Amino acid sequence: MKRLLLTSLVAVVASSAFAGSLFTSGSLTQNDPTFDAPGASSSGSAVQFYDVVQFTVTASGAYDFEAASPNTSTSTVSNALDTFIVLYENSFDPNSPNTQMGFDDDFTGALSILPGPFSQITATATGFTGAQPSSQLLGMNLTAGNNYYLVMTSFRDSTFVSTSLSGQAVGDWYAGVSGPGEIEVVPEPATMTVLGLAALAAARRRKNK
Repeated sequence: MKRLLLTSLVAVVASSAFAGSLFTSGSLTQNDPTFDAPGASSSGSAVQFYDVVQFTVTASGAYDFEAASPNTSTSTVSNALDTFIVLYENSFDPNSPNTQMGFDDDFTGALSILPGPFSQITATATGFTGAQPSSQLLGMNLTAGNNYYLVMTSFRDSTFVSTSLSGQAVGDWYAGVSGPGEIEVVPEPATMTVLGLAALAAARRRKNK
């Protein structure tokens, strides 16, 4: 997850000055951290793998969120991630995860933000089974300048890895956010350190010249 914001994050700003979109993707793996996701499965280990995207918005208003994971199996049983999204404001503490703004497990119908730039995703959501397990949060009221945390996880707990049951605890995820302002990702501290060192090195090269 630590490398997602550097390698798989794509921000796309709509042509209108009053609307913006963010598209990002990643993959939940067994190496990711876990937390007890609010409203998710309580069977087995009762913990879910997760990734986090921290962001701010430039305009207050209602924002929509979508996530999906394509099924790459040729069988009728979905081997895709059983997507589950959770939204937090101001802070995200995996040890105290029940202060969320909202969460969603399954959404079936027409996606309004995705597929965006992702050719792996279609415009049709299929809940947690079928061709494309999907989740959706609509009309979330965000405030400009506040920090928000979009947690990408699964309804399934960490025991649902490579099982024959529909919906998995790990797998690829694709997400989109849309609203009245630009959505700006906040780099993680490690990323900021790398960027700072690069800037320092560039300054030293200029000075030496």
